[in-house]
Amino acid sequence: MSILCSTALITVFKLFPRLGVDTFGAIVINYFVCVLAGGLYNGQLFDLGAPYMPYAFILGIIFISCFYAVGLTVRLFGITISSVLQKMSLLVSVPYAIIAFKEPAGSLKIIGLGLAFAAVLASNWPEKLAEGDSRKQERQQYLAQGGSLLLLWFFPIYSFSGSGLIEVLLQYVQQNILDDTQEESAAFTTAIFASAGLAGAVVYLYQLVSGKASWSWKNVGGGLALGIPNYFSIVFLLLAFNVWDKSVVLPINNISIVMATALLGLFFFRERLSKINYIGVLLAIFAILLMAYSQ
Repeated sequence: MSILCSTALITVFKLFPRLGVDTFGAIVINYFVCVLAGGLYNGQLFDLGAPYMPYAFILGIIFISCFYAVGLTVRLFGITISSVLQKMSLLVSVPYAIIAFKEPAGSLKIIGLGLAFAAVLASNWPEKLAEGDSRKQERQQYLAQGGSLLLLWFFPIYSFSGSGLIEVLLQYVQQNILDDTQEESAAFTTAIFASAGLAGAVVYLYQLVSGKASWSWKNVGGGLALGIPNYFSIVFLLLAFNVWDKSVVLPINNISIVMATALLGLFFFRERLSKINYIGVLLAIFAILLMAYSQ
């Protein structure tokens, strides 16, 4: 269910340019839709005095700041590099799960993890290696407008490390703070999105007042479409941590999303897949089977 929700989320994102939806505005509204969904689903929002609240606040800030970093990474370095960096967060979260929770690291799991990394690279590999060069002018323009060289390289690094940190914190809180009930996982998820929504609203209001963004009801529709799958993608991921090893759940979750979105792009958005992209999808299937069997 987490994979299906995440795939639906990415599909909605793909539709935004065609429908003229401002992505950042829709993202901010989506966080409040997530809070509403959490209240309806759980019968309550969250407990401000709960032990998980400090972690929810930190995760909310990382969510919105990581999204901003990903957006700039796409602009300055291209969507391929951005996608690979986000999925390579497994390099942070999976070793953490194995070491922190003393999960087994058998040969099947290690081989499956290696195939997972290869699948992420191959599935995102562009048909022509011209994307990096096409973004060179964007980077030069960014620096010419007073942008910092340090920040230029900080954005892709933070896209990678921020995604990994989110997965590490989710594992830690699920293991050490939350009980095993669906209700507390849902309340924690609601608290995360409430924190992200408040932080995002401050930025979005500033953009509206300064004229850097404009209001559109399309953004509300986009936020509604994003909110439901976004909320449940986290709820179901936390519940999956109760069933399987976290070092298995995360790779299967990530590479299944890569595989599903690649196939959706092929069949519904008429996107072309190169031979190496098809190889990536096959590698993803083998990686999933190996890691599932390792359980």
